[in-house]
Amino acid sequence: MTPKRSVTAPALMFCSFVLVLLISSAPTNAGTADLPLVRIAHGAFSEKIAVMWIGTEQGLFRKHGVNVEVIAIRSGPQTMAALASGDIQIAYTIPGSVVSAAASGMDVAFFGGIINMAEGDFMGGKNIGSPEDLRGKRLGVQSIGGGTWSNSMLAIEYLGLEPNRDKITVLVIGDTPILAQALSAGNIDAAYLTYGYSKPLKDKGFPLLLDMAKAPIPYQGLAPATRRPYIRQNPQIIDGLMRGFVETIAFIHKPANKEAVIRSLMKNQRLKNSSDAEAGYQSLQWMYTLDIKPNIPGIANMQRLLALGNPKVKNVKIEDVVDEAPSQRLENSTFYRDLVAQSKKP
Repeated sequence: MTPKRSVTAPALMFCSFVLVLLISSAPTNAGTADLPLVRIAHGAFSEKIAVMWIGTEQGLFRKHGVNVEVIAIRSGPQTMAALASGDIQIAYTIPGSVVSAAASGMDVAFFGGIINMAEGDFMGGKNIGSPEDLRGKRLGVQSIGGGTWSNSMLAIEYLGLEPNRDKITVLVIGDTPILAQALSAGNIDAAYLTYGYSKPLKDKGFPLLLDMAKAPIPYQGLAPATRRPYIRQNPQIIDGLMRGFVETIAFIHKPANKEAVIRSLMKNQRLKNSSDAEAGYQSLQWMYTLDIKPNIPGIANMQRLLALGNPKVKNVKIEDVVDEAPSQRLENSTFYRDLVAQSKKP
């Protein structure tokens, strides 16, 4: 039985499990208070969150009837706990979090797909000359089962390695900036990094072991998910979010908006050099597309990977963790067709 909570309980609950709280600094207007509030949580500090940051900063979610707050929660299980409690409404997360939550009985599903491909760089330390040199070495990740871990395991698999057989020690180090620092300092021997953080290391001569985008790996990366009852009860909010996602992607793709995108990446990722933000900006031009359906083969591949450590996830049916109706409604709308047509104009 859920105990009664005082009016301050939501704030106290956040303090108990939110390691970093980042609420969007988007400007408000007179109509914001009348719009439904939707808190969207993510667990990564990389250019892949740009659709959330820029959508709020540019007022594109408000344009479609939703007042969005963007919140950072560093752990997938904590994000799912916040979603279950109702303290957030949407998780911008990966299949590992959703499939694991579903295996534990939570009624949760993806209703879109933002990062629908493998991407990012699997980097080696300065003493690593080839993938074979990783045998007996240390791999850094953010958490077991998280996005960094998933990409690392897929990279290792693609390179013909196996952690147990090849005695690769997996160490939980921290998020992407901390992983980059640990790799630079020689505290770990390999790490998966997003492009904005791998570029400075590549410039210093650190070896690129695999550009994930160049490997034919079925993958579902970050995507919006929520409880199925929320999808059923709030179709207008879900549709407003979907429209906000694609319009933000179109904004990011438009060359005239490059300065605004670079500025947002620098601010939200706390980058000091615009050249580092430039790397992230360039990756967004192909990483984001206007096709934001959930990637079902990618989710199935992640389920396979997760099942190696958690046999319970084998029992989860993919159709139970995907709701394609919102993306179908979006694609059938005049708004979407017009946006796609405009994006094709030179």
